[in-house]
Amino acid sequence: MSTLSMLTSTTSSLTRRRFLQRRYLSAVVSREVNARNCRFHVLHNNPDAPHQILCLPGSLGTASTDFSVQLSNGIGEKFGLVAIDPRGLGRSNMTTDGKQFVREYPSDFYLQDALDGAGIMKALGYNEYSVMGWSDGANAAMYLAANKEVKDAVKKLVVFGGNSYVTEEDIEAYEAVRDVSKSWSERMRTDKSAAHGGLETLQILNDRYTDAMRKILYDYNGDVCLTELHNITCPTLIIHGALDVICHEYHAQYIAKHITNSKLEVLEEGKHNLHMKYADQFRTIVGDFLTDSPENKYQEDDDEPQPDIDHIAYGFMGSKSLFAALRVGIFDAIDSVDGSATFNDIETACDISGERLKTLLSACVALKLIRRRIDENGTDLFHLPKASSKQLVRTSRQYWGDYLSMQVDGQFYNRLADIDNTIKHGTEASHGYESWFDSDPEAAKNYTKAQHNGSLATAYALHKRLPELASDFPSMRMLDVGGGSGAFSIVTSRVIQDATAVVLDLPNVIETTKSIISEEEESVRSRVSTLALSATDPGSWTNVVEEESFDVVLLSYVSGSIPSEALAGLYSNAFRALKPGGKAIIHDFFINNDGRGPPNAALWALAHISVNPAGMGLIPKRVINILSEQGFIAPRVHELIPGMTKVIVAKKKNA
Repeated sequence: MSTLSMLTSTTSSLTRRRFLQRRYLSAVVSREVNARNCRFHVLHNNPDAPHQILCLPGSLGTASTDFSVQLSNGIGEKFGLVAIDPRGLGRSNMTTDGKQFVREYPSDFYLQDALDGAGIMKALGYNEYSVMGWSDGANAAMYLAANKEVKDAVKKLVVFGGNSYVTEEDIEAYEAVRDVSKSWSERMRTDKSAAHGGLETLQILNDRYTDAMRKILYDYNGDVCLTELHNITCPTLIIHGALDVICHEYHAQYIAKHITNSKLEVLEEGKHNLHMKYADQFRTIVGDFLTDSPENKYQEDDDEPQPDIDHIAYGFMGSKSLFAALRVGIFDAIDSVDGSATFNDIETACDISGERLKTLLSACVALKLIRRRIDENGTDLFHLPKASSKQLVRTSRQYWGDYLSMQVDGQFYNRLADIDNTIKHGTEASHGYESWFDSDPEAAKNYTKAQHNGSLATAYALHKRLPELASDFPSMRMLDVGGGSGAFSIVTSRVIQDATAVVLDLPNVIETTKSIISEEEESVRSRVSTLALSATDPGSWTNVVEEESFDVVLLSYVSGSIPSEALAGLYSNAFRALKPGGKAIIHDFFINNDGRGPPNAALWALAHISVNPAGMGLIPKRVINILSEQGFIAPRVHELIPGMTKVIVAKKKNA
């Protein structure tokens, strides 16, 4: 990951490595390989093995400094290791025409190292191989496994100590060890000076590396390989040392979460140099992973959870029980009574009598929406659990029952009745939100009001999840695309004192938006304006939305609600509307990259088909690739509503 990774080796580990180098030196072949206009120094273990592994070292690392233990011990008899000195480091400091050079760090140096590695393997005659990268080498390895020109050659990927982004804290750490004469140990300074041709060259290299990492943070918002992660498709093993103080576990977790078909292995006693100190355990873990055959990967375990068909089939009855209880006022009736409510209390408040009310109460009790107990006189008493009190009682600040009853039940429930026909015939059955709202203004009004009830809490959660918005943009100007009721703009104006916002939505939506905004205090409503415009027509923004005039463009619940062919134009418009350094925020129902859930997000994606059959099934990978094509950088994925929605934050590069 950084120069710091080189400082983790202890005296004992260095001694062991030197011993192993002396003992097994004859088993390792030293090669010079010409690739991509550079003469690369390569150390090769077991070159005739059927499965070769390209090994990419950390920053300022070489084949011998970073992989001597693996080269000496091997991974197994079926595996060969090809460890390289990266371009301009160690003995890879000569061009193919004989000119000596010192390593430079261009903005794409990770991609450069990845393509160099692929070029070396091709020159050696290997068309298929696995890749193993440590620290900075892990980042280059992820580029190699993601790059469409070379990724098909990669059978499997093993990374450890890598990071997909850098932070201000990382830069402070790099700066702390910039001066090799003052901040490095004598042993490390001596070893690295010998590897790179002297102390002066070592200092030049370290300065260039540190400057490159600063550039990544300040010019690219810390983006190391945030986009590339999502384009890795080969089986991937991420190994992390729980005691690693250089590369924290959240980096490994983020990488594992966003690479499809990946697995995270944590060594409880491991540090940054876990492959050196725990070489035997590392060898076993990596060997087992590389040996595992994809053809036999999936075998259903008898203990694997099975689908609850009954629960799924009868689930709609539970939904209707909730909606009916909301509509007739059962939750409000129980809440209005001090202590527990009797059946008579509920009967009187709801103006319902007889067995129908008893049956509905029993259904709600069975669903745990209501608690029921019997007192010493045999009287049924009812009270609400905390979740129902907070979310289903109208007087609660966290109430969102109107959203459930008006939008989920009143609109989507009915539309899903014909979902099989919509899936079969697509646009023949439905023509999208714009057509729906144009043909039914009352539906647009109810949808917007219901969404407001559900979105206020989500808007506050967004600011809590992204507190940097307030510090990065204290006088934020936000364009709220498809902003509906204006909930996110209203909350932004409440939270950030000097923020202003423009809500962009369809004309028949904006009329309701204006009414909702007018109910806010003057200090808020004066800073929220509206713009009646279609988000799906890229050309409609021309000469209407001023270019480079917004700090933030928010697209909440928009990407999954418009035709997929309109996404590129929408994101392009957002890019043009942003000032340099501005951010686009995509909030929606996202399925994980592996397509396995979460269930609520998957169900909402299905619900949107009932209105928008030409829409895209949203996964982070697909959206991030479109954002990248429009020029956005540093796309970070965050959870917002647990198990349901995600936020992707991408940046327009600074001027």
